[in-house]
Amino acid sequence: MTEQIEKKIEAQNIKFTTLPAEDGMLIVDLIEKLSPLSKSVIKKLMVFGAVYQTINTKRKRVRKAKSIQKAGNIIECYYDPKIDLNEAFEFKNLYETRNYGVYLKPAGALTEGTTFGDQTSLFRHVEKHKKFANIVNRLDRETEGLVVIAYNPKTQNLFQEMWRDKVTKKYQAIVLGEMDGSGEFTNEINKKFTKTEYQCLEFNGNKTMVDISLKTERKNQIRIHFADAGHPVIGDPIYGEKNKNKEGLKLVSYSLEFIDPYSNKEVKVLLPEDRLLFENESN
Repeated sequence: MTEQIEKKIEAQNIKFTTLPAEDGMLIVDLIEKLSPLSKSVIKKLMVFGAVYQTINTKRKRVRKAKSIQKAGNIIECYYDPKIDLNEAFEFKNLYETRNYGVYLKPAGALTEGTTFGDQTSLFRHVEKHKKFANIVNRLDRETEGLVVIAYNPKTQNLFQEMWRDKVTKKYQAIVLGEMDGSGEFTNEINKKFTKTEYQCLEFNGNKTMVDISLKTERKNQIRIHFADAGHPVIGDPIYGEKNKNKEGLKLVSYSLEFIDPYSNKEVKVLLPEDRLLFENESN
């Protein structure tokens, strides 16, 4: 028998450690034995990045169905029936150097994975093609836009040093209600200072098109700022009222400007025109 550390069938989260009698068994067979999941689903979960093996203290995802288990190792499997294991996204590389790339993350895709898998994330897409990949900036799942991924630790550190003050980050949003002029929001989110600058461009049909410059980066910062001001982003599923939209969140990260840390040349990466929310003369 297998000594179970945790087994929550109702949540489909299974965690166990094996005994000597189970040494050499396939991981997929062990999970099938201890869960209500079929072998075919378990294999999909492995590819999806929802199965883990801990050897000593090193925990990593197990993706191959023929992976075997050794006694004393810990196996975890996470399954959420709401997650589509066949979902796929198209990620585009918009700017590429030997040290980093700037990618288009579509709305609905994760920047990086969660406990329940990473196969449909931008990070996993890049990781499969590069020896090293590390995310420089993250976008909310609902937000489409530009993400920088470093291809070596040195570049990761260089971008982290320059990201706040030396990278210009611009967004487009369509918000509920009428706004005009320009301004800024400055307040604390989770006890940390935040700043968002904005320029209202056009009001049409109880909606305002806004160009935004992000000066700090906190989770959901833009969405929180505009919702608190009474003008939530159209389609935001979390913040605001009377702003729901079946087409999704009307917020995109459309422009990144910075000095390449290696060539010292100015780099400006823009979202393709067909992915913009509206024409913007400031582009």
